[in-house]
Amino acid sequence: MLSKKEFTEKVEKLLLNKNVDVMSAILKICEDNLLEPESAKRLLSQPLKEKLEAEATGLNMINRAKHSRASLNSFYSE
Repeated sequence: MLSKKEFTEKVEKLLLNKNVDVMSAILKICEDNLLEPESAKRLLSQPLKEKLEAEATGLNMINRAKHSRASLNSFYSE
């Protein structure tokens, strides 16, 4: 089982070495380590959460409101 630090380091390394987006990097690390993507939310560091949120906002995948049903803040708190 990966720690939050190990997970973050692997994602950051993948982001630096490959031309991939944050979500793809997270999913690749989950796949490589036989983790369900749903279980990765507890492994996300604050900087990764911020990068993921910025990416999703830029792609209009989430609302910018903090209490919207589609915000990442509500997802992390579950």
